[in-house]
Amino acid sequence: MTNRFVITLDRPTPIYYAGEVVTGSFTLKCTKEETCRSLLLSFVGKARVHWHTGSRDNRTDYDGRKNFIESQRTLHGNFYRTTVLDEAGSDATFGGAMGDNDMYIPCKLSEGSQGGPMMLIVRVCDYDWGKRDDNLGEVIIDAKKLALSGDTQTFDLTRNGKPEQGTITLAAKFLPSSALSRLSSGHIAQESSGEILVLKAIRANGLRKADWFGQNDVYVQAWRTPDNFVLPAKVGKKLPEPDKKVKLERGEKTYRFAFPTRPDSPGSAVLNCGDLAYIAYYIKAEIDKKGWRNPSYKFPIAIIPLRPVPTPKLLKTAMIEEESQIKKMKFCCFACGEAGMVSVKLMSKRSYAPGQTLNIDGSKVINSSSIPVTVRVVLKQFIRLATTGRFHLGTEGIERFEIGEKLIQAGSTETLDSLTLIIPPVPPSFFGAQGSFCAKREPLTFSYALSLQAKAKSGHKAQVNMPILISALPAKADAPSGYDGISAIHDPFEIASYAVTDDSPCDTVNLVTGFEDTNQAAIVPSATGSANIYDQEDGGSSEGYYDYSPQVVTFPSLANGNEETNASMPVSVSTNEVSHETAYNNLMEKISNEYDIRLAVDAWVKEFPMAASNLTPDQVAGVLKKVIFSLEQAAVARELTGGIGQRLTTAHIDAAMQACPYSKLEVLRVMAPYCSDPENKEKLLDHLYKFEREEASKYFRS
Repeated sequence: MTNRFVITLDRPTPIYYAGEVVTGSFTLKCTKEETCRSLLLSFVGKARVHWHTGSRDNRTDYDGRKNFIESQRTLHGNFYRTTVLDEAGSDATFGGAMGDNDMYIPCKLSEGSQGGPMMLIVRVCDYDWGKRDDNLGEVIIDAKKLALSGDTQTFDLTRNGKPEQGTITLAAKFLPSSALSRLSSGHIAQESSGEILVLKAIRANGLRKADWFGQNDVYVQAWRTPDNFVLPAKVGKKLPEPDKKVKLERGEKTYRFAFPTRPDSPGSAVLNCGDLAYIAYYIKAEIDKKGWRNPSYKFPIAIIPLRPVPTPKLLKTAMIEEESQIKKMKFCCFACGEAGMVSVKLMSKRSYAPGQTLNIDGSKVINSSSIPVTVRVVLKQFIRLATTGRFHLGTEGIERFEIGEKLIQAGSTETLDSLTLIIPPVPPSFFGAQGSFCAKREPLTFSYALSLQAKAKSGHKAQVNMPILISALPAKADAPSGYDGISAIHDPFEIASYAVTDDSPCDTVNLVTGFEDTNQAAIVPSATGSANIYDQEDGGSSEGYYDYSPQVVTFPSLANGNEETNASMPVSVSTNEVSHETAYNNLMEKISNEYDIRLAVDAWVKEFPMAASNLTPDQVAGVLKKVIFSLEQAAVARELTGGIGQRLTTAHIDAAMQACPYSKLEVLRVMAPYCSDPENKEKLLDHLYKFEREEASKYFRS
């Protein structure tokens, strides 16, 4: 099957930082002409969990899933569709997962923002795996009129030419083809006007129930009305169906693709709990045929997260201690015989990144007993799985990583300063992220605690557990930590209250936007292993198995346990003292000669930090106008934002948005959290479509 579907990325390894754009090409090889309904390419990022209780006839299975990204393109065919919202019921709300509500429809020469009407049939459906989908209602719209209105519009649904219960709320906008690919996208026909209509399903309300059991699994699809179709549609007559017998010609055909990710996208992870527990990303190619065994192929992608990171309170040294009576021997299943008291004292800060040296200077064990004890330092990973439907059921698990040990003789007191302890390559803590609104709760979350244990041969032990944050990035050497410590935390998941989990500014770490910012770090396979991400819906794949191996960034360690510097900083930052005009001219020349403008801007910010911090709004606009590929404009804007720092104002964002007419919301998304005057945001919101303003307002810090 893999020799039929060929996916090639524009970089040598399938590893991306959150916020980057995944670009490449997809080639379909057909040995003969065949018929299908459509050829689809999707980018998916999701959490999935599954576990069971009992066995055989008494077995009960539990499942949870949540999509963080699900963006789909119709490469070949004449109808377009959103993703399926599982168990949405009678009221489906789209837009929770990135791209789940978008339908990208290439405009013909007669269509587009300067063309004539663009009449589409829009249908709301209930997806039934392995069976024919149910028509929940449909409507005919003029997509051009909707796009030019700049606002949402709600339509009453019909079915078979008669009124049907329920409504569909839509919005639309036109984009140039350059917004989706650096090159002409393969799915744009030769007679295309060069524009693409992005039709957005906002919500569908009051839908009839299509299934006797369970909830509606809702999606929306759209296609053009036939050329000979007479409007208005006749009452009582069924609307025309899309052509579901399109030809895939013999030979090879290649399509370009580009899929953006959010800066706060959760990282790839596999957890050892239940039957399945993972966060995975992949590109999926699929030939949509009648039936359920669609030929398909998944291409795994690893995402490196940029969050969570610590607030200053997690960088202050904390202390926790415990004293227990140790037993001498083990008899049958019980430890017995008093041996004396053992006291353990753990001192550490509450945040580390993978690969960092664990500093527990000041920690000690007082062994007042009559027998030796083995002291172990263990990193505990606490995992929670949950169903995401109407009924909340869950399970928990603990994975242990032993990172050091020492024998302490009877009657001895020893400090643990000499132990060399390294945080293993585990995925950073995860407490949830923005995703599909259909998931009633987070299916997968995990946190950590540092455990210091003094254990006798009898199995009896004294121990303390200190919840800590495994951060996506190490703290800066000069990170502020002179704050009051936090009160006692017993539940490891409480640590989320003291972490930055979104794309907000954080003065404890340096801004990271790509691999060039982590040149002292190493990317290694996760210590938690890999998982099979084969789904039931992949039944048409001859593979039957997709090994997903998450990657973790590990940062430098120091054997002496001294404080590390933030490896996310470059090796050196230039202090070139040239005039601001000279530095800016250097930037404009650099980006004119570079293919990867984001990388060029990043290098310039490091070489001329003073000039970067003093960029004017007009200069920001000048840089962004050089970025032809619209999907990359947000990534470049984020580099400029990092350089400007605290001097970023709404004037900078205003200029950036006007320089990026087709990616205003995306540019606002990455710049708004760093804005120094959010009270002036209203003038920025006025640049957006009305249906985008409510979402955009949430990006600003209060």
